[in-house]
Amino acid sequence: MLRFMKSMLIPLKTGSWRQWAARFLFGLCFLLLCMAGRAEEAKDAKRTIAWAEMLVADAGLSREGELPIVIFVTQQGCQFCAALRRQVLFPMIRAGELTDSAIIREVSLDTGFTLQDFSANEISGRKFANRYSAIVTPTLLFLGDDGTEVAEKMVGISNIEFYGFYLLKSLESARKQLKNMP
Repeated sequence: MLRFMKSMLIPLKTGSWRQWAARFLFGLCFLLLCMAGRAEEAKDAKRTIAWAEMLVADAGLSREGELPIVIFVTQQGCQFCAALRRQVLFPMIRAGELTDSAIIREVSLDTGFTLQDFSANEISGRKFANRYSAIVTPTLLFLGDDGTEVAEKMVGISNIEFYGFYLLKSLESARKQLKNMP
């Protein structure tokens, strides 16, 4: 790629301006396609974790599959949330490590985000998170089908390299807790 870009800078004396323009346009198109691919990849990463909209419906799925509901508490501009999503959650979801062991939903603390809680009441994301003392982002909540915490929440990121390991341990603990519940 670097060689191609250097060839673009060769003075016009070595070829006609049409050749140079064709090379330039080809390079520009190539660059735009690469950037579009990365933008789509970033959008896919965000779309893999659905927004928490109706937790009553998620509770039914949780009961049916004996799966904990993992709530990913985020807010706009949170660089740690983006890093967690990109470096841990998205790769684990793609590898199938989380999709078979939990129902994962995202709740935003930002103004304007609302959801239906486990009682089908409309509530802001911030008020929902406050119920669980999840005021720091990112936070992962591990909830049962009735909204009770079934494992200790994960607050912040102390070590991103081991986060996936601790997440799997928390999921294992949450699933054991769910099986012991009546």
